[in-house]
Amino acid sequence: MTKLRSVALIAASATIAVVHGFAPHSINSISTIQNNNAAVQRVSRPASSIIPTTTRLYLEKEGKGGVSNKLLEETVAPFRGLRLFLYASFASGAFVGGLITLSGVAAAMNGLRDDVDLNTEYINLAIDFGAVALFGVLAKLDLDKGAELSAQVEEKVQRKKKQVKATKQMREREQRFKELNLNVRVSEDGGTRAAPVGVMQEKAKQHVILVAGPGRAIRDALRGAQLNKVNFAMTNILVVPYETGISDADRASKPDGGGFGDARPSYETQAYVAEPVGEGWEEFIQAELDTASEQAGDKVFEEGIALVVANDGKVLRRGVGKVPWRQMVDELEEAVTGEKKELANPLLDFIE
Repeated sequence: MTKLRSVALIAASATIAVVHGFAPHSINSISTIQNNNAAVQRVSRPASSIIPTTTRLYLEKEGKGGVSNKLLEETVAPFRGLRLFLYASFASGAFVGGLITLSGVAAAMNGLRDDVDLNTEYINLAIDFGAVALFGVLAKLDLDKGAELSAQVEEKVQRKKKQVKATKQMREREQRFKELNLNVRVSEDGGTRAAPVGVMQEKAKQHVILVAGPGRAIRDALRGAQLNKVNFAMTNILVVPYETGISDADRASKPDGGGFGDARPSYETQAYVAEPVGEGWEEFIQAELDTASEQAGDKVFEEGIALVVANDGKVLRRGVGKVPWRQMVDELEEAVTGEKKELANPLLDFIE
């Protein structure tokens, strides 16, 4: 009898171990599911309907075509429920067997039975209640892992939802960007004319590279841009510098370079430099900085940001820090022509 119980206990443990072996052990399995789902979407859905780096498994709300977090947890660890059922079943069987054995021992000790081998029954009691304790510990460990997985899944889902929300806000800002006004130089003597960004993109086929940050970052960016002014002219690029940390009054009071003693640096008066004017710029730039700081930290407020916007309104790049002008120019030309451009002057890339 004792050998039979030992064999049964070993078989139960082996069964649970085999079941446990088929279950993924970490939250990394979510990434695998995400990549597979995204790959299916790329094949079966138009490119315009695909949300980059996300999957509808995490992003759609429960009850609207998506799945609950609980179902996602079952996908990551599909046999946890079965293991808990086995723990409960084997523990219950061991507990009932232990009670029966205990009643026999009690009867023998009270002289009611004389056919009981107490030494054997003591071993059986140890096996039964030891099994109950073992399965209880295993269930506790499994439940703890389940709670940890639930927290990780919830955190990942919330992070993905936050990314989708940020992406939606960026798309809305891209539409508002077209309505912002620029002062564009239209003559060699420095004459300017105000026009919305959208008009410059649609009518004049101008690409826009927006650089925003403190004065030092703007000056460094414009000096680097001056090395590429020929490429800007050839590819219809406007550089829009927006200096943060100054008031609208200070921005409006900047000299235009037309009077005596108010000359501006040459890199600020190039034909490809357009100045932001009118309302809406401060809110737009602040929203872009806030979004960038969530991903790159507070350094964006010191190093500045850059947005590369093609003339069709599509944002090709959002970056932080030093602007790689040559790469920006090549990406814009590639976006328009569909052909990758070889570097025309490697020296300029080396200097930048």
